[in-house]
Parts: sequence; structure tokens; C-alpha cells
Amino acid sequence: MATNHEGGPFVPPNARGVRMQPNPPQPGFPQHGPPTPGGPAPWGRTAPAKPRANAPAAKVAGILAVLAAVMLVWFALYNVIVATESDGRPSGITVQNMVSGVVSAVVLVIAAAFTFARRIPGAWTLFGLCAFYVVAVFVGAPLVWGTPFGAQVKWLFSFDDGDSTAMALTIILAVLTAIAAAIAASVKSNDTSS
Repeated sequence: MATNHEGGPFVPPNARGVRMQPNPPQPGFPQHGPPTPGGPAPWGRTAPAKPRANAPAAKVAGILAVLAAVMLVWFALYNVIVATESDGRPSGITVQNMVSGVVSAVVLVIAAAFTFARRIPGAWTLFGLCAFYVVAVFVGAPLVWGTPFGAQVKWLFSFDDGDSTAMALTIILAVLTAIAAAIAASVKSNDTSS
């Protein structure tokens, strides 16, 4: 018969009212019971697929976004040419056009990459950026530079020089990209293929 350290009979811990806690799961060993939130799926079962953006709409939105980014680079390069041909310092609007064209193109390509990867937040970000670009060109630029709205629209869709053509195509592509990105983000699919 087993005895405790005082010489009396040994009583197991569970019989004394003390509850023992199970050991935490060790990495590399199969987990028993329900899966822990955010943890790996139990052996023999796969984790449920995360919802992803709709594949065809995400691809269309990404391609349109890359085309819009190319138009923004065209716009910026046209303003670089205008700045180099001018005598002296380039005007404030020319510098703003160069910087905003390049920065907008880079941001648009990053959002397009996440949309190509079928990430739902990436598709919504692409939608928001494209909607912002349309509002910025139609509303923001006339307010900042004091241009009448009618003159801004006439300049945009006159297609008479390189920068107005680039901006008109950017606006058209941004509207189409925003529509495709909204469709890609809202029509979710649970498939795991790319």
C-alpha cells in the first residue's frame, strides 16, 4: 500500500477535490476536440475556406486599374514635358500634376495587386480609390484651382492635348474599375483556387 509523506494512506489528487488541468497542446501533435479559434484545423479535416473576391470581376478590375495607372503616368509625363519646355520654374499646378500623377499610379497599382490576389479589402480599397479619383478630378480640382465646373468638364473631354486625353481616359477607366471592384468585393466566393 502506498503512503504519503506523513506516513498515511496515499489519496490521489482528484479524490481530494483538487482539479488537475490538462497539459496544453504541444506543436506537432494531433489536437483533440474542437479546433481553437484561429488555430490549425484538426487532423483529417481542412479549415473552412475564407471568402475571397469574385475571380472574373477581380481580374477585370485589376486590369482596368493597371490601365488607369498607365494613363496617370502618361498624365504625369506630359506635365514633365510641359515643365521642361517652360522658361524658368514650372508652375505650381504642373508640379502638382507630376507628383499626384505618379503617386496616384503607384497607389492604384498596389490596390490592383491586392485585387488580383482576390482579397476583399483590396477590392474595396480599389473601389474607394477610383471613386476618389473621379470626385477629385470633377470636384476637387475646380475647387482648389478656382476653375468653373463647365470649363473643367470641357477640358477633360475635349481630347485636344495629351494631358486632357490622359485624364479623360483615367476617369473613364476609374469609373469602370470602381464598378468591377465593387462587384468583385460584394460577390464573394469560397473557392480556394486563384
